[in-house]
Amino acid sequence: MWITLIAMPTCAYAMQSLEVLHWWTSSGEQQSAAVLKERLADRNLLWVDYPVRGGGGDSAMAVLKARVIDRSPPGAAQIIGPDIQHWAQLGFLSPLHHAQLDDTSLFYPVVNELIRVQGQTVAIPLSIHRINWMWLNPSVFERLDIPLPTTWSQLESSAPVLRAAGIIPLAHGNEPWQNATLFEIVLLSQAGASFYRQYFIDRDESALTDPSVVAAFEQLRTLKTLMDPHINQREWQQASRLVADGEAAVQIMGDWVKGEFSAWGLVPGEDYLCLPVPGTNEQHLYSIDTFVMFLDEPNAVPMPTFIDTLLSPDLQRDFSLAKGTIPARKDLPVTAFDDCSRASHHVFGQASQSGMLAPSIAHSMAMSPESEDAVFEIVHRFFNDERMTPELAAIQLAQTLRALK
Repeated sequence: MWITLIAMPTCAYAMQSLEVLHWWTSSGEQQSAAVLKERLADRNLLWVDYPVRGGGGDSAMAVLKARVIDRSPPGAAQIIGPDIQHWAQLGFLSPLHHAQLDDTSLFYPVVNELIRVQGQTVAIPLSIHRINWMWLNPSVFERLDIPLPTTWSQLESSAPVLRAAGIIPLAHGNEPWQNATLFEIVLLSQAGASFYRQYFIDRDESALTDPSVVAAFEQLRTLKTLMDPHINQREWQQASRLVADGEAAVQIMGDWVKGEFSAWGLVPGEDYLCLPVPGTNEQHLYSIDTFVMFLDEPNAVPMPTFIDTLLSPDLQRDFSLAKGTIPARKDLPVTAFDDCSRASHHVFGQASQSGMLAPSIAHSMAMSPESEDAVFEIVHRFFNDERMTPELAAIQLAQTLRALK
């Protein structure tokens, strides 16, 4: 929805507005959204905020569906992954005609494929997340003279020393999407990007019965032993706070954690460190921030302004600096970024060419929300039910993936 606001006598011009639905509600996410709002305001377009709380965007998508059914969609919305194709095929999305969006050389192949449906561009790419990160408080490891963990066994062996010092070895929140995030990272670590895609995307029968999946569930259960008893209903940013405050040593989570640390004033390399999850140095488990538009009038003024702003080099750079991501545009230098982002940028570029990219299941890059829920349910049940064996969890997940094929 877009509205032309009546100019007050003191204003030289009228400002237009664009209602934007999204799920950026944590401190870091709000700080990065503020970058967008300010740049749009500079171009005489007011971002009318419609945030929907909930990790991963499930709640936001439920609200969006209700609004579309009610024939009152927002002007723009944060929609990611295959959901873009779903909404486009239903005929709800505005086609986006823009010179830079049509220039495929500006984006990585996986981004070009994501934003186009049947040859028509329907989404604006903004930034790229790397999810297979460990976030560490260096002062904890220095004070206790513990080596930084680069393997699962090192992380596990450090737990007794950390616990003796009153520190949580691994900060986590017992929510379905957080558990699914941890599982997909562990599976990537155990079996690699090629197997990950064969299992989750192709659902190849040999992959569905491979012992690597049982091993991943076993590792997930081992990681749970490194957590504290208060994980129920803990949100991801609360787990990040534990690491920032030195109450926990490590969190395994995507690079939106870095955006949170930045919003809290933490300095990369001093107050926190990032390490790739063991076994994933050259692999990139990704999620891509994208926006779509629902304007009834494709030539309405807000559309080109919104697209121009989101694709501008300065905005993509400054947004990613605040969000913890890397720009969706591949032509932008990242020399001003920290080591974590430069590593993400390098690995994404290399993985794009070598086949080491892995689309996140937990973050809507490879499945519909309904399919995600089916996967989440099994992983979450295994995480919380000690009677469920890794073998049984692997069998049930394989059955579910076969049914979704």
